[in-house]
Amino acid sequence: MKKQPSQTGRITQPSKLTSARGEKISAVEGMSLSARMRAVLTQSEDKSGDERRALVRQQFVKVKT
Repeated sequence: MKKQPSQTGRITQPSKLTSARGEKISAVEGMSLSARMRAVLTQSEDKSGDERRALVRQQFVKVKT
């Protein structure tokens, strides 16, 4: 008869890192989004990852005058 593996309470299925989960992890570390970045991310919720990264990048690019 084969032995049954013991249950250790570990999660065996991978989970996705969603915005909500990331926010909770950051809160534990004492980090939070600035109002400006929260607005950019809220504004770009329905866009693709590349488009979202471009919008975030625009916030930090210095404009040449």
